[in-house]
Amino acid sequence: MEERKSYTVTLLLSFFLGGLGIHRFYTGHIGIGIAQLLTCGGCGIWALIDFIMICFNNYKDAQGQELGDYNPTLGKVFFGIWVACVILSIFFYATMFAEVMKGI
Repeated sequence: MEERKSYTVTLLLSFFLGGLGIHRFYTGHIGIGIAQLLTCGGCGIWALIDFIMICFNNYKDAQGQELGDYNPTLGKVFFGIWVACVILSIFFYATMFAEVMKGI
Protein backbone atom coordinates (compact mmCIF):
# COMPACT_ATOMS: atom_id res chain seq x y z
CA MET A 1 0.00 0.00 0.00
CA GLU A 2 1.34 3.42 -0.96
CA GLU A 3 1.90 6.13 1.57
CA ARG A 4 -0.85 8.74 1.56
CA LYS A 5 -0.04 12.21 0.24
CA SER A 6 0.29 14.96 2.84
CA TYR A 7 -2.74 17.16 3.45
CA THR A 8 -0.53 20.07 4.54
CA VAL A 9 1.67 19.93 1.43
CA THR A 10 -1.37 19.65 -0.84
CA LEU A 11 -3.06 22.60 0.90
CA LEU A 12 0.03 24.80 0.62
CA LEU A 13 0.58 23.88 -3.04
CA SER A 14 -3.05 24.63 -3.81
CA PHE A 15 -2.98 27.96 -1.95
CA PHE A 16 0.22 29.27 -3.50
CA LEU A 17 0.36 27.48 -6.88
CA GLY A 18 -3.23 26.31 -7.44
CA GLY A 19 -3.61 28.22 -10.68
CA LEU A 20 -0.79 26.14 -12.12
CA GLY A 21 -2.28 22.84 -10.95
CA ILE A 22 0.85 21.87 -9.03
CA HIS A 23 -1.22 20.23 -6.27
CA ARG A 24 -2.72 17.96 -8.94
CA PHE A 25 0.74 16.81 -10.03
CA TYR A 26 1.68 16.18 -6.39
CA THR A 27 -1.39 14.00 -5.77
CA GLY A 28 -0.90 12.00 -8.98
CA HIS A 29 -3.56 13.61 -11.19
CA ILE A 30 -1.08 14.28 -14.01
CA GLY A 31 -3.59 14.72 -16.86
CA ILE A 32 -5.78 17.11 -14.89
CA GLY A 33 -2.64 18.91 -13.69
CA ILE A 34 -1.59 19.53 -17.30
CA ALA A 35 -5.09 20.80 -18.12
CA GLN A 36 -4.99 23.17 -15.15
CA LEU A 37 -1.52 24.32 -16.10
CA LEU A 38 -2.62 25.14 -19.65
CA THR A 39 -5.84 26.90 -18.56
CA CYS A 40 -4.42 28.73 -15.52
CA GLY A 41 -6.53 26.64 -13.19
CA GLY A 42 -9.60 26.91 -15.39
CA CYS A 43 -9.35 30.71 -15.21
CA GLY A 44 -9.07 30.38 -11.45
CA ILE A 45 -12.45 28.73 -10.92
CA TRP A 46 -11.17 25.16 -11.08
CA ALA A 47 -8.27 26.04 -8.78
CA LEU A 48 -10.67 27.69 -6.31
CA ILE A 49 -12.94 24.65 -6.22
CA ASP A 50 -9.93 22.39 -5.62
CA PHE A 51 -8.70 24.70 -2.86
CA ILE A 52 -12.05 24.65 -1.06
CA MET A 53 -12.27 20.87 -1.40
CA ILE A 54 -8.79 20.50 0.07
CA CYS A 55 -9.53 22.91 2.94
CA PHE A 56 -12.49 20.81 4.04
CA ASN A 57 -10.90 17.39 3.32
CA ASN A 58 -13.09 16.44 0.34
CA TYR A 59 -10.13 15.84 -1.98
CA LYS A 60 -8.60 12.46 -2.83
CA ASP A 61 -5.37 11.52 -4.55
CA ALA A 62 -5.17 9.66 -7.87
CA GLN A 63 -5.54 6.28 -6.10
CA GLY A 64 -8.75 7.43 -4.40
CA GLN A 65 -7.14 7.67 -0.97
CA GLU A 66 -7.83 10.51 1.43
CA LEU A 67 -4.92 12.79 2.19
CA GLY A 68 -2.86 11.98 5.28
CA ASP A 69 -2.35 14.22 8.34
CA TYR A 70 -5.66 16.09 7.94
CA ASN A 71 -5.80 19.16 10.17
CA PRO A 72 -9.24 20.84 10.18
CA THR A 73 -7.89 23.92 11.95
CA LEU A 74 -5.25 24.48 9.28
CA GLY A 75 -7.87 24.14 6.54
CA LYS A 76 -10.18 26.65 8.21
CA VAL A 77 -7.31 29.09 8.80
CA PHE A 78 -6.22 29.00 5.15
CA PHE A 79 -9.82 29.34 3.99
CA GLY A 80 -10.18 32.36 6.29
CA ILE A 81 -6.98 33.87 4.89
CA TRP A 82 -8.33 33.40 1.38
CA VAL A 83 -11.65 35.09 2.32
CA ALA A 84 -9.74 37.99 3.92
CA CYS A 85 -7.62 38.39 0.76
CA VAL A 86 -10.75 38.51 -1.39
CA ILE A 87 -12.39 41.14 0.86
CA LEU A 88 -9.21 43.25 0.92
CA SER A 89 -8.91 43.01 -2.87
CA ILE A 90 -12.50 44.16 -3.34
CA PHE A 91 -11.91 47.07 -0.96
CA PHE A 92 -8.64 48.01 -2.67
CA TYR A 93 -10.09 47.96 -6.18
CA ALA A 94 -13.25 49.79 -5.09
CA THR A 95 -11.05 52.51 -3.56
CA MET A 96 -8.92 52.74 -6.70
CA PHE A 97 -12.05 52.92 -8.87
CA ALA A 98 -13.44 55.72 -6.72
CA GLU A 99 -10.16 57.66 -7.07
CA VAL A 100 -10.20 57.23 -10.84
CA MET A 101 -13.83 58.35 -11.03
CA LYS A 102 -13.07 61.38 -8.86
CA GLY A 103 -10.40 62.47 -11.35
CA ILE A 104 -12.75 62.30 -14.33
